Amino acid sequence: MKDADKKDLKEIVARRIDLFKRKPDAAVYKPKVSSRHIKGLYTETTVREHLVKADYPVPAGGSNQAPNPIELLLAAFAACIECAFYEFAVHEGLTINSLSVDIGGTLDLRGLFMIDNVEAGFKDLTYNFNIESPDDEQKVRDLAERVIAHCPVVDSLLKPTPITGNIKISRAG
Repeated sequence: MKDADKKDLKEIVARRIDLFKRKPDAAVYKPKVSSRHIKGLYTETTVREHLVKADYPVPAGGSNQAPNPIELLLAAFAACIECAFYEFAVHEGLTINSLSVDIGGTLDLRGLFMIDNVEAGFKDLTYNFNIESPDDEQKVRDLAERVIAHCPVVDSLLKPTPITGNIKISRAG
């Protein structure tokens, strides 16, 4: 990232922090997506002006055109901590040479297939957050720990989130 871009990001973060402190209502964010079934196990989801594809591998009945939904959840986890860490590192004046995150988890697929009353979600998740920086290791670690503790994806995975919705069934003519 160019120095001018880092300066812009630093200013954006500072302005947002200031705004959210002064006007907490301005911090309320309500993202929405819209998804549709295309064919087989392949779906396309519109996120703002972006298209996110999902599919399953061939052995699971898909056509392997994209990651499956649970892999996309892991991708969201990784991207959230990388992006948040980078923006706050820039804001705090840290130098970051490279970032990468590896995330893995364990699922019991009996839950998905409604067998034996097994829960469908992850049994565990493990991450390796790799940060290359010439700065003080403890300062970098402290920021990484704060970012992970405040990552919206991590928080959503850790705590129960109320989910409500509607099911609409139309009869084909």
